[in-house]
Amino acid sequence: MQPQQSGQSPGLHRVKLYKLNETGGWDDKGTGLVSIGPMEFANHASNSVGLVVLGEETQKMLMVHRILHEDIYNRQDETIITWTDPDIGTDVALSFQEGQGCNAIWQHIVRVQNDADPKHPDHRRRVIDEFDGPVGHLDGDYLHHDVADMAGAAHVELPAAETANLEEIAKVLAHVPPMQRERVAQLLMTPNYLRKLLDIFRQCEDLEDTPSLHHMFRLMRSIIMLNDTQLLDELLKEEHVMGVIGCLEYDPDLQAPQQHRNFLQTAVVFKEVVPITSQEVLGKIHQTYRIQYLKDVILPRSLDDATYGTLSSLMLFNNVDVVLGLYQDQKFLPALFEALKSRQPGDSGWDDLVAFLQEFCSLAKHLQLLQRQNLWNKMTQLGMFEVITRILQSSSAPVKLRATDILLSAIAHDPSPLRSFLAVQPGHALLDCLVKEFVGSEQSGLPEQIAELLKLLVDPETMEGALDKNDFMDVFYNAFIEKLIAPVAGSDGTAPDAAAAAGDANHSSGKAAAKPEGG
Repeated sequence: MQPQQSGQSPGLHRVKLYKLNETGGWDDKGTGLVSIGPMEFANHASNSVGLVVLGEETQKMLMVHRILHEDIYNRQDETIITWTDPDIGTDVALSFQEGQGCNAIWQHIVRVQNDADPKHPDHRRRVIDEFDGPVGHLDGDYLHHDVADMAGAAHVELPAAETANLEEIAKVLAHVPPMQRERVAQLLMTPNYLRKLLDIFRQCEDLEDTPSLHHMFRLMRSIIMLNDTQLLDELLKEEHVMGVIGCLEYDPDLQAPQQHRNFLQTAVVFKEVVPITSQEVLGKIHQTYRIQYLKDVILPRSLDDATYGTLSSLMLFNNVDVVLGLYQDQKFLPALFEALKSRQPGDSGWDDLVAFLQEFCSLAKHLQLLQRQNLWNKMTQLGMFEVITRILQSSSAPVKLRATDILLSAIAHDPSPLRSFLAVQPGHALLDCLVKEFVGSEQSGLPEQIAELLKLLVDPETMEGALDKNDFMDVFYNAFIEKLIAPVAGSDGTAPDAAAAAGDANHSSGKAAAKPEGG
């Protein structure tokens, strides 16, 4: 796609896209071609009209905006249109190369605004035009000329899935207009079309047909860049994904084919710290790793922000499904905590067990509130805090760092269960470990994480009930405040008296802050 020149289709206009940043300045988001036409948006009528800006050189989508009926648009000059976009929460500006293009787009915006309630006798113009040029007459078929012609020109048909057509298919898929992407995705998902393409790829690979393999790379990359969720789901299915990755090994810009399939099938080792019996959960885990490999290793230079975001969302949804699946497995979590309790720190697989628990707790934050509450309650009942105590008492420094990260995840959900445990645990072993590591650890990152833990634990704003406000604070100030301040207070040789005085003062002020007034 080239910049508009004289005599080019009036439906495409060269613009610069700007977005307002947090400091009040305008960030240049790139130069591209803006068009307007009928589009489909989730949760909106199918006859919505939208603005689309495609990158001038990359053809990546820089912006998609549904023209709204609200009073948000402003024409500030002969060549500038601005508005506050509620979807992204910031101001957007289009600076046109030519006033004619600005006027054409502005007329369409005006028409959409006025069509909000065309039968109302007092219907007013819902946009602000600081440029005094005439809007011009727009008949009822306001898309009849440039936009309708553009939509008709973008009507895409896919050639038959045959070896002789690979180059043509690649060209068609590389130039799909935004308003036609959903339709093209549906065409690709018609029975056997994708399967035929992948069969052709295997034939070309067997024949070492390099030109055809390069076409397969281009068309498969373009298929992914359509950014259609259903199509991506189909491509990532177990029966298709290795063929898709195989196509992406033959990048014509690289001197030799890559070895992505060999890496994924032989070099990557999947570890089950506890056996997972659900094939669906296992499938989600494998798919999630492949999606990450696809976006971070195979196509990092090609993916636009929208497609990268879609792939990241698919990973997130998969991770939620995995966490829920393992939680609903009545045997999995008990087996995990039994392994953590029965094995000794330093045993084979111990570090992997702790690492799995850390990742599992981190992913739990994406669950719905009730699901998350039930999961943390179950892990607490299974002895999670006792396990963390064991880890901090006798594990290596990196494993201790993982343990404190688990505690931070627990506090981020609800600090009360941990406070209750610390207040009643015999000998207060876990709190003692945290204080000792904070004062004496030389492991980078560990004292910092413990400092964050302790700050959140003693925060009166998050305390509820007498156990939080009295019992935990009594334990903390009576038994541990002197240990915390001893390294500082002991610098002048007056550690015992200074620490005790500071402890008493902090104890009193801390309890006063924690207790409700008059308590």
